[in-house]
Amino acid sequence: MGEERKSYEQRAEIIAKKLLSKIYALESKALEAKMDAIQNQDKLEKQVEDLSQQRKELENKYYDLVHASDSQWQNVSEDFETLINQINTDKQHFYEKAQSWLNDMNSKIGDLEEKARYSSQDIREGVQHQLKSLREQRERMQKNLVDMQQESGERWKSFRDGLDEGMNSMKTTINKVYNYFQRPSGDTSSES
Repeated sequence: MGEERKSYEQRAEIIAKKLLSKIYALESKALEAKMDAIQNQDKLEKQVEDLSQQRKELENKYYDLVHASDSQWQNVSEDFETLINQINTDKQHFYEKAQSWLNDMNSKIGDLEEKARYSSQDIREGVQHQLKSLREQRERMQKNLVDMQQESGERWKSFRDGLDEGMNSMKTTINKVYNYFQRPSGDTSSES
């Protein structure tokens, strides 16, 4: 019996070390993703501030255009055109940033699906609905991004606002799922 136990304990040690290695790797990825999500949130907040400032500037330029005297109108209209061209450049810049963000979210969703695949049945069941919701949100966001790219003039901004809200929602859900993986087994106190 002693030899059988010793052999079993050696195999158990190997298995435990392999599993611990996987757990540490997954935990490391989760912490990195969480850190990235925080950095992305900071970037989005800065972007919202910049857009608010840009909106105010456009409103002021439009007001100046409408209320300009005949002698000022030429200069004011040129300023207005310059700002419109800058905003259209911002549309492309926003599209590129949003597409990059969506690509990052795709990676995080894939990482979460991988974590779920190698987790206990309880954890898989706990995150299954959220992962499905994330996949659906991702598809809607991608469609909205394509629709936004096809809009002209100022209408693209309404798509941008919807995309911003969708991105924040996805980020919140992703953070919840990552947090779910970090909870001790059996703790379901913060499930939603």
